[in-house]
Order: sequence, then structure tokens, then C-alpha cells
Amino acid sequence: MEEQLLENLRALRELENKYFQKFNQFYPTFVSKEQEGVFGPSELYEMAIEAQVLLASLGQTAVQRLNYVGFDLLFPFSNPVDWYSWKTMIKEKNISHTIYFSISTRVATEFQRIEMHLERKTWESYCQLSEAVFSVPKARYLSVFASEVTHEQETGDTISNDQTTVSHTHININNLAYNDKTETDAVDNLEKLNKSSGIWSNVANVASTVMKLSGLKI
Repeated sequence: MEEQLLENLRALRELENKYFQKFNQFYPTFVSKEQEGVFGPSELYEMAIEAQVLLASLGQTAVQRLNYVGFDLLFPFSNPVDWYSWKTMIKEKNISHTIYFSISTRVATEFQRIEMHLERKTWESYCQLSEAVFSVPKARYLSVFASEVTHEQETGDTISNDQTTVSHTHININNLAYNDKTETDAVDNLEKLNKSSGIWSNVANVASTVMKLSGLKI
């Protein structure tokens, strides 16, 4: 079982890297109307669906933990209608791309954690982890995505009988408040790490693409 899970994980990691590069190329505040078109590139929807399928194949714990750090915010659409709504929200709220870079970094970290558990034959231990252990919650960004806050609260109201399920909607994140300048600085500094292998080299490559697209100096 571990071998198949490891294969699916590595496929998901590779797909997320490709997706995130395309995601940044067509980020609504970067791309021209001519390049963007009405509904953006269909490759993004297709990759999003495949990523969701691969994530589901890793089991409930992986789904919960990756969504906890923002996988679902990183893949906010899987069809033209939802992409159009997302694009409109990004432009109206002028949401910084650095939020998505930070989320992608945390997703990559969780991928690495999963891979280590699989390689060390400790998958059962991973599956016993709660969604919050070792992780920074996406909840720090929910004030930026106002509609997501409303959705989380409404969801919590409808399933209030299951305290475990809704507990994540009441996380105290006072010490983890989102700060745009701080995360922009982090993106900049990650590019300068110039790691030769592992997670940080992938992050640095993405950071370089993001910086160039946004016109920021490195």
C-alpha cells in the first residue's frame, strides 16, 4: 500500500508544481485581458481536478491536514464558473499573490512530511495525527477571503452536533495574523536561499517566477 501511496504523492507534488507555475502566470492581477480570456486557461481546471483526485487517494488524514494549511484555497476552482468568480474576487479585493506562495510552501512541507512517513513505514502514525499538529492554519488568511469566513461559519452552524468536525472554525490565531509585508519579505528571502536540492529549491524556483511576473526586484 505504501508504494502506491508514495507514487500518488509524488505525482501530486509534481502536478502541484506545474499547476502553481501556471496559476502564477495567469494570476488575475498580473495577466492582461487578452491573455486571460473570459474563463482563463482550461489546463488549470484539469490540473485542479487531478490534484483533488490524487489528494483523495492519500486518505482522510492527508485531506484534512492539507486542507487545514490551505490546499483548498490553492485550488479554489475546478470549472470555468468558479474560476470566473475567483478571478473577480481577487481583483475586487486586490488579494496579494504572496498569500498563495505561502500556502504553496506549507503544502510542499506537508508533502515532504507525508513522504517521510511513507518511506519510513510509519504511515499508521501519520494517519493518527490531528489536522493541526505541526501546521500553520489557513485560518490566518480568512479575513482576506471574506466569503470563505462566512462559508466556514455557516458550515459550522449546520454541523454543530459534531464538535470535532467544527472545532477548526474556532482556532485562536491572534499570534498568526496575516501581514502582507512580512510574507512578501519571506518570498523575497526564499529566492535568495539558492538551495541545491529538496523542498526549498522548488520553492525558490517558484519564487523567482512570481517575482518576475509581479515586477518585483530580487
